[in-house]
Amino acid sequence: MKINNQKTNAQFFAYDGCHKIYLIENEQQLQNCVGYQIKPISELKQTFDSSCELRFVNSADLKINFVKQYEKLEML
Repeated sequence: MKINNQKTNAQFFAYDGCHKIYLIENEQQLQNCVGYQIKPISELKQTFDSSCELRFVNSADLKINFVKQYEKLEML
């Protein structure tokens, strides 16, 4: 899957309930997302569209910024 032209293997993402979205690509990243809602990647578009306009999408390890604040989300 690609999100804004960047490849990811994420099957889940962490969501803070407002605007922080982190793609989870492995078990270690999942363990680091304590306190966040864990959702299947199939819910990413809906969650993104209904979240605060300060929203962004990063990798859970913070190495990749998939969607910067105020950008649109494109999934392929």
